Amino acid sequence: MTKTENNILLFSITLCWSASYVFIKSLPPELSSFAYLTLTAGIAAVVLVAIFWRQLKQITRGTIISALILSLLITANLLAEREGIALLPASNASFLAALTILVVPALMLLFKQKPTRNHIAGAVIIVLGLCLTNRFALSAFVNAGTLYMLLACLTYAVYIVVADRCTKKENPLLIGVLMMVFTAVFGFILWLFENPATFFSVTYTRELLSSLFILAFFSKAYPFILLLFSQKYADPMRVTVIASTEPIVTLGLAVIIPAAFGAGETLDIFSLAGAVIIAGGAVVAGTHFLKARKRAEGGMHA
Repeated sequence: MTKTENNILLFSITLCWSASYVFIKSLPPELSSFAYLTLTAGIAAVVLVAIFWRQLKQITRGTIISALILSLLITANLLAEREGIALLPASNASFLAALTILVVPALMLLFKQKPTRNHIAGAVIIVLGLCLTNRFALSAFVNAGTLYMLLACLTYAVYIVVADRCTKKENPLLIGVLMMVFTAVFGFILWLFENPATFFSVTYTRELLSSLFILAFFSKAYPFILLLFSQKYADPMRVTVIASTEPIVTLGLAVIIPAAFGAGETLDIFSLAGAVIIAGGAVVAGTHFLKARKRAEGGMHA
C-alpha cells in the first residue's frame, strides 16, 4: 500500500467518526454508556465474525493477547470520553481529546521511536489551530469532565502506539475482529453490574435499531478494522495527524447538514482560520522539509 492510499484510508476513518455524531445524537438519553458500548460493539463483532470466520482459524496466542490489551484500552477510552463529553462543553471536550497529538510523540520516545522535527512542529501548529477553532471557556475546565477527557486522551494515545507495535507482528484483521468481541464482552459485564436486566431494559424502536446498526458499522467495525490495517503501513504520528483533522471534517458536515449537527456549529472567521491552521499543521507534520533543511545546514557547516 502506498503512502497516498494509506492516507486516503485514514481520512475515510476520520470521516466516518465525524459523521457518526449525527446518529449518536438520535440515541435515547436513557441508553447508558455501557449499553451503547455493548450493543454497538456486539453488533460489529457479529458482523465481523460472520464475514471473516474462515480466517479465524489463523488466530494465534499473540493475536489474542494483542486484541485483549487493545480492547481494554479502547473500552476505557470510549467510556471515559462519553462521560467527559457529558460534563464539558463540546469545545472543551474536543480540545482535550485532540491533545492526543502531543501525547503520542512522548509515548513514542518511551518505545524508542523518535518523532521527526516536522511531526513536532506540525503537532504544535495543529494545537494552535484547535485553540482558535474551539475558543473554549477556561472556567468550564474545572470539573470532573476534564479528568475523564484527559484519561480518554491518554488511553487513545497508548492505544495508537501499542496498536502500531501489535500490527507489525500480528494479523491486523484478526486483531480487529477479536478486539470487537472482547470490547462487547467487557461492555456487557459492566452493563450487567449497572442493570441486571441488560438487553431487556431497552425499548427497541425502529429509530434506535437503525442508529445502532449504522453506528456499529461506521463507528466500530469499519474504522477500527481499517485503522489497525493502516497502522501496519503507517507510523503512529501519521495516524494521529490525520485523526486531528476531525474538527475540520465535523465543521464541514455541520455546514452541509446543520439540522443534524444542531445550531451550535457555525462557520465564522475563527472556525475558518482555525481549520486552515489545522490543515497547515497536518501538511507540515506529513512532510519532511525540516529534516532536509537540517541536512542542508549540516552540509554547509561541513
